[in-house]
Amino acid sequence: MFLAFTIGALFAFYVFKGINITLADSIGDNYVIFYQIGVFRKYNNAYKLLDIYPESIIFKDDNLYYVYIGIAQDSKIGLFYERYYQTNNINYYKKRVRVDDKCLNKIKDYEKLVNKNLKEDLISSYNKNVLHIYQKECL
Repeated sequence: MFLAFTIGALFAFYVFKGINITLADSIGDNYVIFYQIGVFRKYNNAYKLLDIYPESIIFKDDNLYYVYIGIAQDSKIGLFYERYYQTNNINYYKKRVRVDDKCLNKIKDYEKLVNKNLKEDLISSYNKNVLHIYQKECL
């Protein structure tokens, strides 16, 4: 039985060894990932999440109110956010959103600055800033 397990593990290692998918690869060039923490029919219900996560922002689409806590295009930042959310028991849904070149460049420019100084205690600030960049430059 040990021999079968070892052979299976070696086979799996060689099969998956060449697979290296990053967040950026999976979302494409003109896509970003929104980290959604809620969707509501009533604005008041969505607004309650702002008390818990003040860095989040509400967007209305098709009579629903979506609450987003962050946006990432860079894979390193996306994984950093995800580890933080998971460690802090923040339930999220990743939503792939297509953006135009101008918007993408604004987000990339901001992420270049963030990448130089990734710190957990600044995540709320990063999230708030990138969401406001999106709201100001992309809508």
